[in-house]
Amino acid sequence: MTSNDQATHQSLADWIGDIVALESHVEEALDRQLTLESGDTNVAIAFKRYHDTVRDSKRRALAYQKGYGSTSGNPIIKAGSNLLGKAAGMIDKMRNDSASKAMRDDYTAFNHLAISYTMLHATALAMHDDATSTFALEGLTTYSGLVQDVNHLIGNAVIAELRANDDQPDVDDSVVAKVRENIDATWKTTS
Repeated sequence: MTSNDQATHQSLADWIGDIVALESHVEEALDRQLTLESGDTNVAIAFKRYHDTVRDSKRRALAYQKGYGSTSGNPIIKAGSNLLGKAAGMIDKMRNDSASKAMRDDYTAFNHLAISYTMLHATALAMHDDATSTFALEGLTTYSGLVQDVNHLIGNAVIAELRANDDQPDVDDSVVAKVRENIDATWKTTS
């Protein structure tokens, strides 16, 4: 392997390590959401799906990392992902999350992973590593799907919490479908 090939390999190995670290931190946060009361069956099912999807994606990334010969990643990148993980852990410990706030935090984490996979994809394409490019695109697809899932269910979580609040007697449950429709329309008009 030439020094250019080694530099390319190390650069991509750092990105792969970053992905593994990020997914590990997100999975830890999602572990705690498995017991969260949501007041909506669809949201409760979604928390399990989110957890399992991230867990499976992390396993896929670990396997790819092992096959690639990647280490734990760039220390600067890893420090940033560790900070994200510590912040997520601290938030989970400090507040008694509602389902909607947990979904909001999931949305942020899933977008962080989506952009990380996008950056890996761009790097791999630029460095002519087709296998890593494909690996990254699969990860992007996973997290883009989770972001959309949160978009579709956040109305359920918010309405269930409003309905459970005695201070909000006039909650119109029928708006859940309209919320979803408006979110989808907004994203379509901005693409």
